[in-house]
Amino acid sequence: MDLVPNGLDVFAVYALTAMSFVGGFVTAAMGIGGGVSLLAVMATLMPAAAIIPVHGVVQFGANIARGAILRADIDWRTFIYFAIGSVFGIAIGGSIVVTLPGDILRAGLALFILYTVWGPKMRFVGTGNVILIVIGLVASILTMFFGATGTFISGLLNQRGYDPKGLVATHSACMGAQHALKIVAFGILGFAFADWLGLIVLMLVAISAGTYVGSLVLNRMPARIFAIGLKTILTGLAINLLASALGLYSLV
Repeated sequence: MDLVPNGLDVFAVYALTAMSFVGGFVTAAMGIGGGVSLLAVMATLMPAAAIIPVHGVVQFGANIARGAILRADIDWRTFIYFAIGSVFGIAIGGSIVVTLPGDILRAGLALFILYTVWGPKMRFVGTGNVILIVIGLVASILTMFFGATGTFISGLLNQRGYDPKGLVATHSACMGAQHALKIVAFGILGFAFADWLGLIVLMLVAISAGTYVGSLVLNRMPARIFAIGLKTILTGLAINLLASALGLYSLV
């Protein structure tokens, strides 16, 4: 099992492993933001074709672990309708994503990250079962291109009146299903997950450790200061990524 996949160097492996820890910590301590933070760093260090598939595996592991711990609080009705929409969304997204050049994907990722950081929170008209299917479909199309759609999905779930445990549990289950479908789709499309297995294992271990540490410091830090720092870092990473996509310099 090669820990340094082709196209990366040892520094990149160390950086991605460390950022996986940070991503798990951020999500556990702040509730959201770790996935997009990890995605932003991956996009600066990895070949474009590998970013979303590898990110999907790592986030699948993180969400399944979180969902398993809180399984008693999952709203399974919401999960089922969301998963139905996700099946169709992954199929549609998978038929398009393979045709896009790497620079287009990087530019899209950069703009998506900037919207996640600075854009208004999502609000949806209605929260019924049909809306759940539609959101599952749309979010799953987006995840094939942009990976971290957690904030998009949480915008709907926040309107359904869950308590904190119910929200985190149901969100984790929905995201876990979406990432599982995405892994299957990229496997069918021919992505060589085996070539990245060593790095994936390192990142999964690190994100699990970060989740544990983050849970220990939950609500023990000034949320406003933490949020400002996170926004600043993500904005810088997104601008860096956009500059590469526009051909100002080469990242990888």
